[in-house]
Amino acid sequence: MTPLVRGHWHEVRAVARGLAKPVASELVDLTHAAGRVLADDLRSLVDLPSADVTAMDGWAVAGPGPWTLRERIVNGRPPGGPLLPGDARGIGTGAVVPEGMTALVRREHGTVREGVLHWTPPDDVRLSRRDVRPRGEELRAGDVVLSAGTRLDPVSLAVSASCGHDAVEVARVPVVDLLVTGDEVVPRGVPAPGTIRDSISPLLTGMTRAAGAAPGEVTLVGDDLPELVRLLRSSTAAVVVTTGGTAVGEADHLREALGIVGATVAVDTIAVRPGGPTVLAVLPDGRLVACLPGNPLAAVVGFLAVVHPALAEMTGRRVGAPPSEVLGVALEPFARATRILPFTRVAGAAVPTGWDASSMLRGLSASDGLLVAPREGSREGEALEVLEPLWRMPG
Repeated sequence: MTPLVRGHWHEVRAVARGLAKPVASELVDLTHAAGRVLADDLRSLVDLPSADVTAMDGWAVAGPGPWTLRERIVNGRPPGGPLLPGDARGIGTGAVVPEGMTALVRREHGTVREGVLHWTPPDDVRLSRRDVRPRGEELRAGDVVLSAGTRLDPVSLAVSASCGHDAVEVARVPVVDLLVTGDEVVPRGVPAPGTIRDSISPLLTGMTRAAGAAPGEVTLVGDDLPELVRLLRSSTAAVVVTTGGTAVGEADHLREALGIVGATVAVDTIAVRPGGPTVLAVLPDGRLVACLPGNPLAAVVGFLAVVHPALAEMTGRRVGAPPSEVLGVALEPFARATRILPFTRVAGAAVPTGWDASSMLRGLSASDGLLVAPREGSREGEALEVLEPLWRMPG
């Protein structure tokens, strides 16, 4: 495999999707399927509604009125024999209409006196079956209701239940291990001069959940090559994400560790700012190692470049056209790389926050999303691609 060196933004994302192996599927009860991704098309098991049913409370009648009132039709039970001309039966919303019924008289349009139903409608109402929902009006058995790749939300779960399903076939949740490298990183408390607080673990574990995966082991690793090699070898996660150590300094052991464990580098840096020092490698068994920069905004960009598209491919999640925003200001050319810029909406247009350095979280925190700004610059009013804000989405 020849590594893609300083790959363009969209090339890198395509490589990540191409290297990801789809995960197996499993049958999950609807009560536990929220947020999961459908592995196969979901087809209705029944016609919906499954019979001609009423849409209003009232009386099922046969022929012109007045009508002799017979026994009421009970919801949830077959209506019994056919309705004979001149007869009426009380009926509730959703009940199956009897054979022979010619019209539904709404409750507010009928009056019962001495066992006889009289019709007392407004002048513009005619006897009809317009308040009857015909069988299969919404769906027919066998219709595709939800496509493979749909991420299940409460509405889609309700639709699945209405179509007769108790459980759905969904992609298994891939596990993502996180290794945060650097002697200067501290796990808790106020960092002393020369140290930094680990802000990346809560950020990337949350983004992992929002991407439809499960955070696995989170480990802080010093600048220790043997320990890094041990952790890479011992992980069984579908994806191992590392942060820090992707440059070429004396303490940057990541590339050496990848070589020792036999990983093949597929992407070696991205032509993007921030997030350029991102590496994507493939372990001998086909699992992925995504090596992100140590600065938080750069790590977010690297995650969106290689981890997010890989997880989407693994779970079979549908990926539509990227959303876009109209620029409220012009952007100058930046020949060296595509820029990823936190933005806010001002008067309905996207304006960069200005806090876009690799180490800054403030711009991300104050933003409505990230703009993908091309090298050649952009004009005010131009529409630019924006990235899915996984950092704001619940898992």
